[in-house]
This record gives sequence, C-alpha cells and structure tokens, in this order.
Amino acid sequence: MTMPSPTIFSYEIEDAVGVRATADFFISYDAATETVEALLGAAAALGGLVDAVTGGKIKGFHVLVPALPDPGWKATAVANVDAEQTLLENFHITDSKYLQAIDIPALRDTLIDATGRPILTGAIAALNAGILSGTGLTGIGIQSKFLENLTSLADYAVTFRRHGRGRRAVSRVVVG
Repeated sequence: MTMPSPTIFSYEIEDAVGVRATADFFISYDAATETVEALLGAAAALGGLVDAVTGGKIKGFHVLVPALPDPGWKATAVANVDAEQTLLENFHITDSKYLQAIDIPALRDTLIDATGRPILTGAIAALNAGILSGTGLTGIGIQSKFLENLTSLADYAVTFRRHGRGRRAVSRVVVG
C-alpha cells in the first residue's frame, strides 16, 4: 500500500545577515473542492501567522502538491537508459533575446539518430507541439520562467548531466 504524500506549504525566511532557512507545513484539504487559488490564499494566510512569529523576512513561499503517476504511463523504466542522457531544448521567448531551456532526463536511445542528435519527429515533435501550442494539453500553457510565451524551438542537443551521487560524470554534448 502506498501512503499519500502531503501537500507542503514551504516558506523561505531570510535573517538580517542574509542566511536563509525554510519553514515547512504539511497540509490536508479536500482535493475535490479546493482550488489552486484557495490553496494559495491559505498559504498566504498561514504566512501571515509565520511572519508574526519570525524575526526574519519571508522571501517567498511554495505550495507543493504531490500527485501519483498516471496509470497510463509506463510502469517501469526502460533498461539501459541513464538519467544523465538528457534532451536539452532551448525555446525563443516573446520579445526577448533570451532562451528558455527545458531538460528531459533519461532520453530514450530510440529518439537519437546515428549522429547522436535528437530525432525531432514522433514523440519529440508531440512534446514540442505541447510546449509551443498546447496541443494535447487541456487548460494550461507552458511559458518561460518569467511567464512569457515560448514562440519556437531555437536549438536542441543530447547532453549528459550528472543527476545522482556516485554516478559517472560525463561531459559530452552533441548539438543539433
């Protein structure tokens, strides 16, 4: 039996000399009736109570809502695919010279061509359609970390990034 993971309200607090710490609260609520807006309101209200107790400044807060995997997703990982093998895609942003990077760990070998570049058809094309136009997604839009629209794929690569302790470090990058 799998135990449910609690929702967490996490507050980042900074003291007078700039040292940061967090205060985490494990939250229960009725997921059938609560909205994201209501959770954020509750977190802000609790933050007011925390603010009255702490001598530090609350720099911000996060609401972490864990969820179980969709039953339609694969049940086990594909053999011989390391988390370090990463699809790195950079997207243009509306009215900005900067790019938004998106990393997907454990890129399938079958999505890499003989030259080591990602194959931008099939599964990767479907992912990019979801990222850029919301195709296949309901009720959300994927944006940059500053909430600007992503307009097009700028560049892409297969990279190798260390994700875990004790794993081998590889510094090879194949740019598309």
